[in-house]
Amino acid sequence: MSIRVHVPIEQAEWSVQPPAEWVRKRSVDWAWRPGEGQGFGFLLIDEQHHVASQALYVRTVKMLASLSAVQTQSQVVVEFDPAAQRLQLHELAIWRMSAEGAWQKREPVAKEAFLLRQREQQFEQQMLKGYVSLVALLEDVRVGDVIDLSWTLLPREPLPGLLFTALHFLAWSVPVATYCLALTGASGGDLRWRLHTPDGAAVPVETSEADGVSWRYDRPPMFQAEGNVPGGHWPFPVLEVTCWQTWGQVARFFAELWADAATDAAESVAAEAQRLADGKTRAAAIVAALRFVQNDIRYLSVDFGHGAGMLPNGAGTVLRRRFGDCKDKSILLAALLRELGIAAWPVLVASGWRDGIQRLMPSTACFNHVIVGFELDGQRYFADPTVVGQGGDLERLAAPPFGAGLQIDPATDALLELPPPALAELTLTETFTLDRKCRDGAVDQVLEACGWLADDIRATILNQGQRQFAKQRADALQQNFPALLPNPESMQIGDDSDGNRIELRSRHSLPTWGQTGRKPPDFFSYGAHGLFLAVETIDPHQQRAQPFQLRHPLRVCHSVVVRGKAVKKLKAGAFTHEGPGFRYRVDVRSRRREVRFDYRWESTAAEIAAEQWPEYCQQRAAALERAGALVHTPPFKPVAAALRLFPVLAVVGGLAAGWLGNAGNNRTVREAGGIEAAGSKAFEYVKRSEFSQAYSLAAAVQPNYRNNFDFQIMFSEAAIRTGHFAEAEQALAQARSLRTGEILPEQLQAALFEARGQLPQALELLKRLAGQAGAPERVYADLARVSERTGEFGNARAAWETVLSRHPAEPEALYSLARLLWLAGERERGDSLITGVIASQPVSSAALEGALARYFAVTGRPERAIEPARRASEREPGDPYLAYKHVRALIESGRHAEALAVAIGVSEKFPQQPMAAAALATAAAMANDNLRAEPAFKEWVELAPDNPDAVSSYGFFLHRTGRDREAQSLLEAATHKFPAHGNLWLNYSVVLEALGDTNAAEARQQAARLMTDEQRATLVR
Repeated sequence: MSIRVHVPIEQAEWSVQPPAEWVRKRSVDWAWRPGEGQGFGFLLIDEQHHVASQALYVRTVKMLASLSAVQTQSQVVVEFDPAAQRLQLHELAIWRMSAEGAWQKREPVAKEAFLLRQREQQFEQQMLKGYVSLVALLEDVRVGDVIDLSWTLLPREPLPGLLFTALHFLAWSVPVATYCLALTGASGGDLRWRLHTPDGAAVPVETSEADGVSWRYDRPPMFQAEGNVPGGHWPFPVLEVTCWQTWGQVARFFAELWADAATDAAESVAAEAQRLADGKTRAAAIVAALRFVQNDIRYLSVDFGHGAGMLPNGAGTVLRRRFGDCKDKSILLAALLRELGIAAWPVLVASGWRDGIQRLMPSTACFNHVIVGFELDGQRYFADPTVVGQGGDLERLAAPPFGAGLQIDPATDALLELPPPALAELTLTETFTLDRKCRDGAVDQVLEACGWLADDIRATILNQGQRQFAKQRADALQQNFPALLPNPESMQIGDDSDGNRIELRSRHSLPTWGQTGRKPPDFFSYGAHGLFLAVETIDPHQQRAQPFQLRHPLRVCHSVVVRGKAVKKLKAGAFTHEGPGFRYRVDVRSRRREVRFDYRWESTAAEIAAEQWPEYCQQRAAALERAGALVHTPPFKPVAAALRLFPVLAVVGGLAAGWLGNAGNNRTVREAGGIEAAGSKAFEYVKRSEFSQAYSLAAAVQPNYRNNFDFQIMFSEAAIRTGHFAEAEQALAQARSLRTGEILPEQLQAALFEARGQLPQALELLKRLAGQAGAPERVYADLARVSERTGEFGNARAAWETVLSRHPAEPEALYSLARLLWLAGERERGDSLITGVIASQPVSSAALEGALARYFAVTGRPERAIEPARRASEREPGDPYLAYKHVRALIESGRHAEALAVAIGVSEKFPQQPMAAAALATAAAMANDNLRAEPAFKEWVELAPDNPDAVSSYGFFLHRTGRDREAQSLLEAATHKFPAHGNLWLNYSVVLEALGDTNAAEARQQAARLMTDEQRATLVR
């Protein structure tokens, strides 16, 4: 069955003749040029519809502005469907500018120069259309030439009842000077149009004419397509034109057009329906018919002939051929279901626009896919017959995700709303059995999925084959564990088709979790890569102007279980994080010789708005910093007991962040809005590490809050960070009197000891605090840092290992432990630890890249620090501190000119930011640009009064420029405010030595006692 008429290429109708009388001549802007860097552009794109005859006239005037464009754009091709269209070619000519600057048209290309060819451009996508191409190979084409081409497509035996409709997307990825669109020859008042324009977009100019309407769009902006945009979002103007009045009218047209196809070869269809239903319930028979059409009727689109693209083949024809496209498969499925006594209808949908079609006027032009709707016992269901490998009985059948559709039924009067997608879940459990003897190590993988995720996995296995699918999964694991011995044959599949759940199990040998042929490392590191079997991968550097579509609703879990005699126990803990469109949780559980990490990701929205994209990327990166498992797996030591590890989830708080303040403008209590407002703002300033502002406000209202424990803690921290040690001591005493036994005042007491340079007292107190049950995680970070400063590197390593045992990718701990390993001579272990953990992360964050840059810098490899420092700055383009570290990396590598150029850009991007001023000051000083350096140093000191590096660096600059007395005064005052800062004492001693001051030796001794290894390694002179 088919009313299609196939037209072979030799019967294709085409001719060369002038345009019809209804075509209007458009002017060309010959002065326009495509623009620098653009290979070609259109001076004019002109489209004119004759509504009554449904003919389309097109003219393109294209300028070739580069040699590459001459190579790629000098072959003219006009494609058409010979069964449905006749082609009239009007003219093909080349314009060239003369020596006098006038445009001259060369002789038009003769008809004999054209060739008619047939090729299937979508054959690899299982689509055969039967289109033919009129091809002309142009001669003597040069850079700067303009190709002027015009033609008209006329219907060849239009389908009965098909009314005029058109959709125009006013977006081009190449430069366009002018776009014109016209509608002429409309009869009666049925023609309607509507222009959809995004907010803020330019609007084409509409002009009413005697027999129609036209639009002109001058200099339309170039459109940059972005991936994963929701179908209902149109980021460019869309013009819809239609003669259809109602959706019911469209449905009746299709119902009449497809009626014969639905009843074609009814006897053979009925026999197949009976075979499928034999011995089954009605529900089971429906599922059997659906599976038959989905899996046994292969997808192949053969849209030859009159009516192609809109008219299906008959159900019996599809059944006999065992292939068809979406229309064909839907017709067959609907016919089978009707033979089973089930009410069923094809449903037209838009696979790209989805529910966006609800914004359109009735039309036949907005649909590009067909599914099937059916009813059983009063319940409506929908199925896509082109999906391969779908599971689920009727209750668990995943609905097609198209949002809205048009049921092909004479009784239809409106679009129908399709059900939303149901929750899909995926769980990957990977159990690593570690054996330091390299004999019995293994990895057991269990992948479970339900809903449409199970459908996706099932379809992939059917298309690839089980062994290839298993091999790909094993190869992915081997990228993280090079010594893995893959065993694809071990994969076993358990498929609950009715429940639409699938389970895959496999097992691979793992002699070592490190490099092949080497002894197992002391740490097992692995990232939560399983999340990205379902969660979208993104480019966090992408700047988006359009929303981003998420898979929703979605829940993914990746569990990593690490077992073995070498595995050290961890204390249970949890971490949760939420951002735009997602919720994330990590749970850590442990028992003897086993640690388990459960990573859970859940979508909370269907899309991310463009303005939310930066926040989404930032919060997602922050969450995924906690997506790496690090387990201590040391070799057995019979003499020394293994180190007991305590969990630390994060290093938090201002004191663990280093001495990098970020000052703003001082506030008086009155300006703050009163005592209560001043107190609240002081808390906010401390949270932002703006301690000068916090101290100024808190000191003013401190008497009003003497009985407030939280306020006394906040004030003591602000006082410590601004050098007001006596007031800090008083505030801590008051806090202790308010809450006896609280650990927080003791933590700050240790910080006060450290700030005063009383490192032994700080260390003793921190050791005592760390020995208490349930000590906060911040204690271990402080203990590690102070232990380093006092030379107790073993204690420092143990404390940092404690932090990493609970927070495997904590940047400060990772950097510090790797550096300590390097300093102890275990250079390969240090490199392996930090690079391995970073490589194991699904997404390397700016913080981790920054840690890697610091590590290379402090270990004497400044050239290797440049790239991670640059990547860190690019991953967080709004962070001036990371930009500063990039500049420092360039300086430490001796690239002073490049560092200055980058620093100038940073200072322009971040005005009034202390770290931007620091970057410019340091880079300019090292480039001997003192005129630029001095005001930058002054700005740095003014913006960051709590940063000892600012005043220390400025003092050294004054020394270098011969102003030692001025430097002495500045640095001497700073040593009272920041008595524990080693670099400050070093620069002070240099100035005193230059002045011949006898106190220089004492200052030099203080510097030697207080300077950290990092300060020594990264000292800039």
